[in-house]
Amino acid sequence: MIGLSKVGSLKITTLADNIVQKSGFHGQWGLSFLLELEDAKGVERRIVFDTGNDRVPLLHNIRVLKVRLRDVDCVVLSHGHGDHTAATVEIVRQTGGVKVYAHPYVFQPRFTVDKQGRRRRGGVPPGERISDIKEAGGEVVLTPEPVEIVPGVWTTGEIPRRTLFEKVSPPFQGGRRLIRVDGADVEDLILDDQAVFMDVDGVGPLVVTGCAHAGVINTILRVRELGGFGEVYGLVGGTHLAQRSDEYVDNTIEALGKFDLKLVSPCHCTGFKATARLMQSFPEEFVLNFCGRVIEAGETPDPVVV
Repeated sequence: MIGLSKVGSLKITTLADNIVQKSGFHGQWGLSFLLELEDAKGVERRIVFDTGNDRVPLLHNIRVLKVRLRDVDCVVLSHGHGDHTAATVEIVRQTGGVKVYAHPYVFQPRFTVDKQGRRRRGGVPPGERISDIKEAGGEVVLTPEPVEIVPGVWTTGEIPRRTLFEKVSPPFQGGRRLIRVDGADVEDLILDDQAVFMDVDGVGPLVVTGCAHAGVINTILRVRELGGFGEVYGLVGGTHLAQRSDEYVDNTIEALGKFDLKLVSPCHCTGFKATARLMQSFPEEFVLNFCGRVIEAGETPDPVVV
């Protein structure tokens, strides 16, 4: 368990997502959030969590939202896939140079192998790797351990895989995933997957995920373990329930129900079927997420569903 101090407030703005429900925004298959908060020392902070799949619509949305990237304190990458890391250099450059927090595997070479055995390079896109970030003025902090990125806000670090049913899914087109570790190409279990979390004063713990490849239940269990929490207030982010079996989605919903969440706002890789099921299963807690959505901890956005 870590020594966790409460943050004073939290506002989450969706900078990039698959869904657009407001005019003027551009969607993409990718994810990026802006976290604005009063940290545990009373200082106003801004964190960019993930940097999307396509820099052009992401930067467009940032301009529409009038986000001042110069005010951003740091960037956190949830894992090393291209739909979460495509504009890290551009964000860092516009901040004037900040720390970028990630697991050591984020920047390792990755490949997908299709059903015919054809190999394709994946992972972090060219031009967005460690040397590029440093050249843009950033400092890359690589660790598999939980780290406090600003007072009161933590990464989960590498997430233990505890549940029996949560397994890493193959690529959407089928085949398998590989990652190069110590010079050898091995099965990619996406061990670099991590989330961020904080305990919001008067509200409770809130978890922000990228894709939750480690499993959304495993992720929440990790947060409860690290923070010593009995309950978790909210979950915002990707759940990687797209193309999962009905049984897998059922198991996830059943397990989520045991956490007594007050906010469930899935997006990105959740998929339409699972999103609909989550809305049906958590009608009072569900909040539809999309580009430009603003969620303030402890408050119900209007409208909840568009």
